[in-house]
Amino acid sequence: MLSRLVRKYRFGCPYGMHRVQRPYAAAMATGVREPVAAGSLYAADSQELRTEIDASINSAHSEFTSPKLLIVPDHGLAAAPHVAGNGMIMLESERDHVKRVIIISDYRPGIGGREIQGIAVPRAIAFRTPLGDLLTDRVAIDSLHGHPSVVTNDRPFEKDTSIEVHLPPIQRLLGAVRIIPILVGEASVAEVVDVLERLWGSRDTLLVVSSSFGSGTDPEEVGEQGEAIRSALLRGELASLARTNMSAPKSLAAAMTIVGRRSMGLLELASDTIEDPYGGDEVFNVGALAAWESTDMALAEADAEHLRALARAAVELTVLGGRVEGSNMGRVPPALAARRASVVTLRHNGQTRGSAGTIEADRALAGSVVRNAAAACADPRLPSIQPAELADLQMTISIVSPIERIFPQTPDELSQMLEVGRHGVLVTSPAGRAAQLPAMWSRLQTHEAFIGMVAKKAHVSTPDGISSAAWYRFETIDY
Repeated sequence: MLSRLVRKYRFGCPYGMHRVQRPYAAAMATGVREPVAAGSLYAADSQELRTEIDASINSAHSEFTSPKLLIVPDHGLAAAPHVAGNGMIMLESERDHVKRVIIISDYRPGIGGREIQGIAVPRAIAFRTPLGDLLTDRVAIDSLHGHPSVVTNDRPFEKDTSIEVHLPPIQRLLGAVRIIPILVGEASVAEVVDVLERLWGSRDTLLVVSSSFGSGTDPEEVGEQGEAIRSALLRGELASLARTNMSAPKSLAAAMTIVGRRSMGLLELASDTIEDPYGGDEVFNVGALAAWESTDMALAEADAEHLRALARAAVELTVLGGRVEGSNMGRVPPALAARRASVVTLRHNGQTRGSAGTIEADRALAGSVVRNAAAACADPRLPSIQPAELADLQMTISIVSPIERIFPQTPDELSQMLEVGRHGVLVTSPAGRAAQLPAMWSRLQTHEAFIGMVAKKAHVSTPDGISSAAWYRFETIDY
């Protein structure tokens, strides 16, 4: 059933009757971006707007707090109060913690409009709503100056509503935070990821992705499409997003890439299919999702034993000629269902017989370990493990922490960011990619040797190529 919108605010007329034409070229003349959705997608009167936000939040419910990432409907709180409210309610606990909010969506040119090149950030010093002005974080935005994918341009923001609709509830719930509005045009997902990683911050920085999950004229078909897309996001399957008619595929794919890299938990909060708030014939599927960061890799002994048993079963099945199909996540403890990366190493009589793993978390820990345990049995660098070796085979399961982007400019700076024996490293460059586990410090005991080895594998020249490559550090805990 479609959500029925309360149609009001346009000078007593319902949504969709007409749209106010504003002098867009003058909207930024004072350095302040004026609202264009007030009176259509949300109330233009400040008191009515506060009442509207409070009503949506008060009718929502959540057992969770402190999200690092929110995905909310690009039509805003008034058009989808149940869905957006179930996301925004979690911000009530963050008023004293969040200091800046990144709000990102894909740029959608209107009829006859042109796509923008790159990733747009505004020159404006503030974005105005009926509740007042929200200052842009000029320090953070200016830090992107010179980035090859970023353009500083107010024009893409002049008519855009996908960012504006979230500003009033952010003001109401978080207070005078600073904002970093981003619109993604002709840019790759990797370029968007690079920008977001530079702005990521800690708990003081919240990322809001503004998107719908499909549109069309058949509510049932649109609803099914939206459900399929969200299921793919929850599974970490991003390849199909570009082929959908969701409104922000690049922004979502970039955010989900970071969710995987940082081993974040992702949860769907609510979804619905709503009418066009402007009164058109289309319907839109919308959803609210949230993600959290956790650096705790430790397992209770019972969970660790369960994980070892799964890995051992995968090894024995593979070596004896069977095929591992995966794990039933409904039958593993919650700690093993969390998204984590892992590496499994097999040894026989002290000699390494195979190793396989990933540094970026692409699935639940149980599934990751089962897959890697099976793959380690046939490590292409070594002869395959034989059945006669099973009885004396030793196994180490290394759980990989969320990877953290670092930004060294020189080998000395990189050395200062890596602690001997503690940090592993992942490096990517146009010429290659390589990773090195913390265990390698036992063989490469100096920063020069440790960095030199991984840089050579990734075809990164030292010292000149350090600043142009993307560097990540991580930790592991062994079981």
